[in-house]
Amino acid sequence: MRFFLAPRSNETSYKGFLSTIEHGIDFSIVEPYLDDAGKSRLSGMSKVYVWGNKETIKSSWDKMELGDLVFFYKGREGQETEGKLTYVGKLMHKQHSKPLGLALWPPKKGEEPWTCIFFLEDIRPIYIPISDISEIAGYKRAFVVQGFMPLKEEAVVSIIEKFGSIDAFLLKYSVKPEPLVSDIEKATEVTAHAEAQLLLLKIGKMLHYDTYTPDRSKKAYGERLEDFCSLKHVPTRFLGELVPIISEIDVIWFKDDIPQYAFEIEHTTKFGNAFQRLFQLKPLSVKLFVISSTKNKYLFDKFIETDPYYRFKSAYHFRDYSQLEKFFRAVSEFKAINEVFLGT
Repeated sequence: MRFFLAPRSNETSYKGFLSTIEHGIDFSIVEPYLDDAGKSRLSGMSKVYVWGNKETIKSSWDKMELGDLVFFYKGREGQETEGKLTYVGKLMHKQHSKPLGLALWPPKKGEEPWTCIFFLEDIRPIYIPISDISEIAGYKRAFVVQGFMPLKEEAVVSIIEKFGSIDAFLLKYSVKPEPLVSDIEKATEVTAHAEAQLLLLKIGKMLHYDTYTPDRSKKAYGERLEDFCSLKHVPTRFLGELVPIISEIDVIWFKDDIPQYAFEIEHTTKFGNAFQRLFQLKPLSVKLFVISSTKNKYLFDKFIETDPYYRFKSAYHFRDYSQLEKFFRAVSEFKAINEVFLGT
């Protein structure tokens, strides 16, 4: 049995942003691209857990065999002094396939697709400080996982000698699954704002709305907001003199020049301006949303009770970052399944 270390970075494409390890994806998305061995091993599973590498890592990927363990590495966060291994899974199938890689993780323009695909089972959360692996493997103290790589064989032997078995080793570092904390929640105000805008623009585009944001020049997850913003300016046909104020709203979805949904993102406590901008759309029966951290829900409840907003409570809705991310994953997965089923 071999151990492989796989770094987890921020996925940027909308299907890649789905955590195909933490959440899994519907089997129907990958089924059309599987070889006979893959269909045999994965059939009957409603969700599959899959990851991959680019062609440049194929030499390491070639060494993988069924039953090998893959450990996912995540870098230092917050007050941590080092990175750690956070998930482990057992290899149940691998397949070299460009079409499968494109279906799972469409690359950005100019990037190479992930072609070295592998599927895992028995996914479990763990917490292994990278220094523990460095010590056991005989690596330098400053060792970091910079790319997909096998752990040297003598390190696996050392682990078995020290813990008695692989199961005992994994048990030592097993952790109870914790509720997933929103990535946006942990970001700075500027970063969180752009990330939430990007998700809303992508969702709107996938749901076939015309999308607008005043912040087209911003980037999030390595992508430009303008690439998912179909409108450069707010349509004026039904808005008239309201356009200057409405143009400042963080994200708006339109249908036939009529605003349908409007979203304000408030990472801190500045809810007053958000409520006021959204209020301008009330005569058009637009659904109004404030997106923020769960901890700020009390501010939403406070403002909704003030004049003039309390008279139109049903028009305003609060959604936290976790709900936004969950909605994004659901819409993304539906779009992928829809494309496979309809062939479009």
